[in-house]
Amino acid sequence: MSNNLTETLLNIRDLVIEFKSKGKVNTAVKGANFDVFKGEIFGLVGESGSGKTTIGRAIVGVQPVKDGTVYIENEILVGRPTNLRILIKKIGKYISIMKTRMSVTTVEIDKRIKYLKQVYLKIKSNDFNDLEFKTMNKENNILYVKDVILSDLRLINKIVMFEDRMIKFVTNISSFQKDIPLKLEKSILIKLEETKKIILKLKKFVEVMYKSILKISEISKKIKKINDLANNFFEMMECWSNIVSNHKDFLAELKWFEEMHQQLMALSSPLKKRDKFINYYNSKIYISRLDFWKECNKQLSILESNDVDRNDPEYLTLVSFIKDFWIDKNINLKACEKILKIYKRNNSITDKITNLLSTLKETIFENELKEAVLKNNLNNKTIQKFEEEFNLINKIVSRNIVKDEELINYYYKWKGIEKQYSLQEEESFAELIEFLDMPSIDEIVNNSYLFDKKTKFEKKEYRRNVQMIFQDPGSSLNDRMAIEEIVAEGLDNFPHLFKSEDEKVKYLEEYNKNNPNDIKTLKDVNWNDVKKNIILKAITSVGLIPEHLSRYPHEFSGGQRQRVGIARSLVMKPKVIVADEPISALDVSIRAQVLNLFKKFQSELDLTYIFVAHDLSVVRHIADRIAVIYRGQIVELAPAEELFNNPLHPYTRALLSAIPIPEPDLSRETELIIYNPEKEHHDYLFDLPYFKEVKDGHYIWANKREIRKIKNDLKQKELN
Repeated sequence: MSNNLTETLLNIRDLVIEFKSKGKVNTAVKGANFDVFKGEIFGLVGESGSGKTTIGRAIVGVQPVKDGTVYIENEILVGRPTNLRILIKKIGKYISIMKTRMSVTTVEIDKRIKYLKQVYLKIKSNDFNDLEFKTMNKENNILYVKDVILSDLRLINKIVMFEDRMIKFVTNISSFQKDIPLKLEKSILIKLEETKKIILKLKKFVEVMYKSILKISEISKKIKKINDLANNFFEMMECWSNIVSNHKDFLAELKWFEEMHQQLMALSSPLKKRDKFINYYNSKIYISRLDFWKECNKQLSILESNDVDRNDPEYLTLVSFIKDFWIDKNINLKACEKILKIYKRNNSITDKITNLLSTLKETIFENELKEAVLKNNLNNKTIQKFEEEFNLINKIVSRNIVKDEELINYYYKWKGIEKQYSLQEEESFAELIEFLDMPSIDEIVNNSYLFDKKTKFEKKEYRRNVQMIFQDPGSSLNDRMAIEEIVAEGLDNFPHLFKSEDEKVKYLEEYNKNNPNDIKTLKDVNWNDVKKNIILKAITSVGLIPEHLSRYPHEFSGGQRQRVGIARSLVMKPKVIVADEPISALDVSIRAQVLNLFKKFQSELDLTYIFVAHDLSVVRHIADRIAVIYRGQIVELAPAEELFNNPLHPYTRALLSAIPIPEPDLSRETELIIYNPEKEHHDYLFDLPYFKEVKDGHYIWANKREIRKIKNDLKQKELN
């Protein structure tokens, strides 16, 4: 086994693969995450239908992926990186669904409590009869409320997983993508962490509601007659009271979540679609320039009507505001722009420029521009200065907002308005508005080296670098093609593999060494000789002989056919080979020979394998690390010996217990473990599982309860 597993070759991130059947969507792979190191044999193990082969095919590129990315040497091989906007939009959709459902359940809960109160009064006054009791049981809408709350709990779990995925993606992204400011990364992370905290609060409220509903269901089963109802009534009402209070808290907290979610939506939107967000957040902490200018004029009119001294500080302040306030009505931006353009075009002051001076107003900028024209002080340097100031003024006028704290305070004082937000909240909004002028993280990532346009040759090279050995050696070979043609097919598609001077020189050296009486020169060598030599070396390296090249697949045994499949992959000089159960269709006597070939080429050619299998006993002897997959979810990943000596996940233990033992007495003593996910993971609805490293290099898919137990067990083992 490889001892130096430090350089990562493949990164599989958030891989999701779906299949559609009869209108239903089946998720075959559920967000797989793992790395494959250069030069290792990585085992992917699970029972039939677990999704292991599907992952292998996705890496090779023959299986479309729904979501996620496969990277090879930090370049995208398959899929696309995490898109924040898509995930945030999905969260928004789920929140909208939950909000609508909860609004409907409000009515149902109110009706139920009102009805139960009426029932209690009737029981107290002995007016509640058997017919009403039967009617009450029939009109029980608790199942509807239970279904709604259960659906919301599942949606919240999806949102939590999306939040975790976005947090992982954004963390340290500025160190990989230099165009992303660290300040922007931190701001988005703070908002993601905040929204995650809120959604976990919402989850707690829904959990209490769901458990209360289950309790009411249990109580309802005990109630067979009116006396039972009377005896259990207060306990039932207490449960309903819990539902009501948590329902109210849920809706209140949901409003705050929607506000934070909208901020994330704004930050993830493309620059072209941000105007509505910018205007919305500007209106929260800033004021309209037009409103400010109108109020200035109104306040000035009031002072003038009261015959205030023209040297009064307040009067002078208002006059200065009005005179030099940038707004469409107070500055002629079109005339300023024309003057600057005409001068740049002609490089002199023309009659058109002089005529435009009369249309300018009395702001400081316009007066300075007039003075420069009249005194003939315009030149390239002053024009550049005027252009920069004009662009700033134009941007401010088009945004139509006042940001100056002093002016805002004046306006609030005149209008008698109190500030709605604290200083910290205002600073947060101001920072958000600043970031809305920058490209989103998604836009920066999409414009990065990851999405540099690849040439046709580069695309083909990525495909060449990942080859596959198929499970059934018979059906993977064309019966109408000779072995030489089958192996040569890849070389014909990638002629640079043999049409190179290096390969020509290698062939010449080997030929002259083996044929000292028939020395050749480079001129004597043709490309077909080089190609045939590469094919011959590949065939002999897998234990076949030159005579086999002219034969057809049906003339070989299963083991020989699989050797041909290996040779076909080797001639491509790949970096990774995905071996999809390459020995499952072979006789036991042949399996060891094929496995030895894999080990041989791993050491000789520094090849990396993804070895897909369902037989753990075989994988143990060949793999460096093993990932165990169950129903599309990787549940455990560890070095091979560590996994066998210390299996942590119950499914892994079940697989290991199913390995046949040739010794009958020992086999009878071995207990077969049955994996029951519903029993083992009964609390996954409330305590979500995640991929956690519990020992060095040993990862497990488990929730907090299970991880605590695993860590305690590991400590006990160490002590013993």
